[in-house]
Amino acid sequence: MFTSKPKIRTRTVAVTVKKPAPARAPASTSSASSGRRKPSGTAPTGRYSLTPSNRVRTPAVPSREPARPSLSVSSTHQRKRKVTPSTPQWASSSDESSDDDEAGARKRQKTSSSTEPATTNRSLEPDLQRRIRIQEPDSRRQESGNGATAAGEKKAGREPKLVHGLNMSRGEWIKDFKPAFPGSNENLVVELQYPSMSRPERFETVVPYDNSNFNPLDDIYFSMEEIIQHYLPSDLSASLSSETDGAVRLLKRAVGKNSPDDFQAALNDFNSLIRKKLEDKTITKVLDAIHAIPLSLTKRILAQVYQRTVSPYAHLLRKVKGKETTYGELLPPFVHGIFQQTSLNSASVFVDLGSGVGNVVLQSALQTGAESWGIEIMDNPAKYAIRQAAELRARAKLWNISLGPITLHHGDFLESAPIDTVLRRADVVLCNNKVFPEKLNGALLDKFLDLKQGCKVVSLASFVGGGAKQGVRNEQSIANLFEEERFDSGTYSVSWAGESVEYFIATKVR
Repeated sequence: MFTSKPKIRTRTVAVTVKKPAPARAPASTSSASSGRRKPSGTAPTGRYSLTPSNRVRTPAVPSREPARPSLSVSSTHQRKRKVTPSTPQWASSSDESSDDDEAGARKRQKTSSSTEPATTNRSLEPDLQRRIRIQEPDSRRQESGNGATAAGEKKAGREPKLVHGLNMSRGEWIKDFKPAFPGSNENLVVELQYPSMSRPERFETVVPYDNSNFNPLDDIYFSMEEIIQHYLPSDLSASLSSETDGAVRLLKRAVGKNSPDDFQAALNDFNSLIRKKLEDKTITKVLDAIHAIPLSLTKRILAQVYQRTVSPYAHLLRKVKGKETTYGELLPPFVHGIFQQTSLNSASVFVDLGSGVGNVVLQSALQTGAESWGIEIMDNPAKYAIRQAAELRARAKLWNISLGPITLHHGDFLESAPIDTVLRRADVVLCNNKVFPEKLNGALLDKFLDLKQGCKVVSLASFVGGGAKQGVRNEQSIANLFEEERFDSGTYSVSWAGESVEYFIATKVR
């Protein structure tokens, strides 16, 4: 047996980090718990928070460390980052949260407009093979965590059930809200028509006492903004976006005037317009002309899914045995950049090892249409991942977007036969191994020997420094199989820190 290290080609890549506007900090959803086994090191604070840590709010200086010894030529990639607000934020999530603040821990996501300015409304490269609009019938298989397909669910009468905004302010949550129109006999219940033939979503016109909680009116406003910007012709979009008499402006004015009748009338007009544009195929033509989903729309849909399935139960996710076994969340703009760098598209296979509540898996299926897999060992995150997937399927129909197939497993990624099989086909593998011990990184590196040539492994700790120090390997079989590049994420990319973090992309070259 041989005990020598594997040799992996490496390159260090410095990324220019643009200083963000100080007024707002982004946050959103992405890959949650990283894990599998007890890692070494200290788990970060706020790893169950979708808001980056507020202890550091200044842009990080790009790394000046010398490049690691490499068999390949070093190069520097300059990549400008635009820091823009994301839709969801968790109000609070401290590792020190106790039973005393459990009531407050149920706070749901604080929302802000997900619409990015036109100059920064980022999209991935157009995927000409992908049809964004749901085709009837949609023949693509969208697998759930228990292996059932969307078609199978339909045959059994178990189509994904939408969690309406109305449900978020009723029942056990009713005490968290007050009327949006004081003085009315009862709260007005309204409907929002989405750009599909699906039935409208229902909302109650209430506002939260705590601004960090779910806000039905904001959900309506932000969803309308996305529909106006991305589903309608530019001239009509410009008219409806007017700050004087645009659709959202009329709704806000009605709230300011305390006029539920004006609010209902303005929303009815918008709904009628959307139905008309569905009937005359205007929305169909717009959707069929695009081949990439904008990041702002991706964030809006993922935020809605997360708000309805995970945020109300954040305190349950924080109460885990051995908090050091998990790390944090990769936020959607960071994940968007990873997808762009790895050229993930609808023909690709994506695997997230340690997928947590499934955020990155869902973003992959939604934004790229890729066949997307995830596996998570912890019980609660795995359970909520299944709930998120079900809600995403229902909500994607509402938004008229065809998803890539989704498969979520609850188990150990080192001992899963289905994961072993799919890894042989994978194009991109994500592993948030930030605090994995060397032995676990070594076991992963052994597993990566079966990856096909050209597969890219994205990690938050280098497999040169982690997995290469442990395990028994044949140097002749692993030497020079990978080329690894180092990147800086830019600020506000992960939930556990506001500063830039390093990450690595290793490509199987032979």
